[in-house]
Amino acid sequence: MLMSFFRFAYVFFMLTIAVPLVYADTEEDGRYWLSIYTQGKLPAENFYWSMDTHPRWRDEGKHFDQLILRPAVFYKFNAKASVWLGYDTVINHPPSQSTHRENRLWEQFQYQFDEVADITFTSRTRWEQRRREDFQDVGHRVRQMVRATKPSTLHPHLSWVVFDELFINFNQTEWGVRRGIDQNRLFLGVNWKFSDFSNVDVGYLNHFINTRTVDRENHVLMTTFRFNF
Repeated sequence: MLMSFFRFAYVFFMLTIAVPLVYADTEEDGRYWLSIYTQGKLPAENFYWSMDTHPRWRDEGKHFDQLILRPAVFYKFNAKASVWLGYDTVINHPPSQSTHRENRLWEQFQYQFDEVADITFTSRTRWEQRRREDFQDVGHRVRQMVRATKPSTLHPHLSWVVFDELFINFNQTEWGVRRGIDQNRLFLGVNWKFSDFSNVDVGYLNHFINTRTVDRENHVLMTTFRFNF
């Protein structure tokens, strides 16, 4: 079973790198991303709140790069399916440039499929409407993520994790967005379950960014904490 999971991860990897290999000039960087997810029940039936915080560092972790604050509410149809409405505040600190802010309104559908050979698949589809300060136009982007988890035989609290998320822009903007593939994120790692209410993912994220000039490939050490209240 473990070998089949890694074969699945390998297929994910090969499909993902097929995109960046098309481009010859690519800059690389080592980064560290921390994510903290919190969720809780709202007074209305089947409604929940969510709050994410994402600080990120670039240049091998030496410089602060980005902070994302992501409040949201969501409705659960059942244990597998939910719809979300959220708003992002994205504060960017690019090298040799002034700090700028991006705001995103987004809608999302999430679905968890039945287990296949002990592997649980989750699909997350998010539509974003992006606005950058000092500009009037809106960028429209879709993000499609598929996540797979498999329990490990090493410890009952440990699971193997693979996910891939593809970003596609639907239009061009005055502030640099161009139509087509924007970026791709491939994660390989482990999940440790502290309790029924908290867990953590730790692993490697390959982050490819398709730009107008030189493409970027970031090698990210990623840690994600989740807390349910």
